[in-house]
Amino acid sequence: MAITRRPLREQIRDEVLVRLANGEYPIGTRINEGTLADSLGVSRTPLREALAGLAQEGVLELRPNRGFWLSPVTATEIRETYPIIGALEVLALQASDPAKLHAHAPKLIKLADTMAQADPVSAGAKDDQWHTELLKFCPNQRLLALIKAQKTVVHRYERAFFQKPKRIKQSAAQHRRIAEALLTGDLDTAATELRDNWELGMQVLADLMPDTP
Repeated sequence: MAITRRPLREQIRDEVLVRLANGEYPIGTRINEGTLADSLGVSRTPLREALAGLAQEGVLELRPNRGFWLSPVTATEIRETYPIIGALEVLALQASDPAKLHAHAPKLIKLADTMAQADPVSAGAKDDQWHTELLKFCPNQRLLALIKAQKTVVHRYERAFFQKPKRIKQSAAQHRRIAEALLTGDLDTAATELRDNWELGMQVLADLMPDTP
């Protein structure tokens, strides 16, 4: 088996995303490249490559002669992004093998129940895990890559959604209904519930965010 090594810039990108999702960098602030490079134990060159990649993905903003900034979040961005992710995930679900989804449904139900008991700090990670498990049987890798790219943008403010236990339980209940529909072979209901899950997130976060930066 061939052993592959991930480029350093990709490893840095992932770590920066984790820090952004954890709220270590406030929205609209400048990324101090020197401090970040020191904390990661890397040189400035691969760090800048990683940050440039995140700027292309819309997570960061590169300002001429001013460096990289964490892009401000707006209600408009949320309203534009969430329906795209919902539609793409529905496509991925519909492209998956129904028999495999049926067999996997009990695990999805257990994961949803675990998420319902999660605290605000870990709820986001459990939500990610559930969606990854849901789409693991989609054969369209290009489609999955599109979904991942869009989620990179929203991860930085999804933490706000999971701050209230009521929202965690509401989202987990939707996840459970999706899995239960798959267990009965009702793909149409599962797709509708999945779209509604992203609709819920959009409505809540759009109300929390300003319309302009």
